[in-house]
Amino acid sequence: MLGVRAQIGAAQVDEVTLTQKLSVLQTVSPTAATGANVVVSAVPDANPALAVISQLKILASGNGIILSAIKVATGAVNPSGLNNVDISFTAVGTRLQIFSFLEATAQIAPITIADKVRMAESAGAVRADISVKSYWADFPKTIPSVTQPITDLTPPERETLAKTSALTQPTFLQVSPSQGNVNPNPFGQ
Repeated sequence: MLGVRAQIGAAQVDEVTLTQKLSVLQTVSPTAATGANVVVSAVPDANPALAVISQLKILASGNGIILSAIKVATGAVNPSGLNNVDISFTAVGTRLQIFSFLEATAQIAPITIADKVRMAESAGAVRADISVKSYWADFPKTIPSVTQPITDLTPPERETLAKTSALTQPTFLQVSPSQGNVNPNPFGQ
């Protein structure tokens, strides 16, 4: 009899926890999927070099500058879980165009930070050798227990989500292999 009462008490605690979870999930569900997608594009789970290069080219085109000599270093995997990749390139344009471009790099997703900039100006044209860092991290491997209580986002978390939502989203995060005809004899006639 005592065991049954303990089970009833535990079930009642679980019911209260699940009711609280349901309430929190119902209030955040309209924005949860969008917020999750925004966060995934800001800090993806794999090296975002291709998406960053695409974003930089779109940004350069919008600022009227030319990018060349794009190089991607091997991504650095850190024990902390926050990994980064260095992308270097040369940008040519006016001083104002280069400055506008550099300011705008902080507003793209995946999160990208201008790391090194070396500029040389000649006859009104600026050649800038730029290195940027972009980041990625593994997604969590486990989720909390169903009966573990959850809380709504804190004000700082909401602020971070709002800032992340304001980033210019990439047109893609992953490149799928192209589907085409396979040449059965690539070295033949």
